[in-house]
Amino acid sequence: MSKVKVNVYNPAGVLIGYFADPQIHTFAQGEYEISGHFFDGAGQVLTKIDFNPEAVPYMVDLSPLESAKHKRLKNVYVQRGRQPVKMTGCGETTPARS
Repeated sequence: MSKVKVNVYNPAGVLIGYFADPQIHTFAQGEYEISGHFFDGAGQVLTKIDFNPEAVPYMVDLSPLESAKHKRLKNVYVQRGRQPVKMTGCGETTPARS
């Protein structure tokens, strides 16, 4: 059985790593919590993610998850840098067409 990979990107669109089969919790206002084992872009398990809570937020691609209401998350911040890693973010809505 293949694992679902949820990619995490920096503001420039560069892959920083991914979650393999993460646990996703959705909250009422379109907020999400993602937790699980985090791997770097080369597929290596990281012991700890170095992060600055005041840094520019990440973007997460949830498109591999068919059940996700939002396919992308914005304003994603690391809440826990040690394994299992935890991040939180907001669902990105597609702008309405005129």
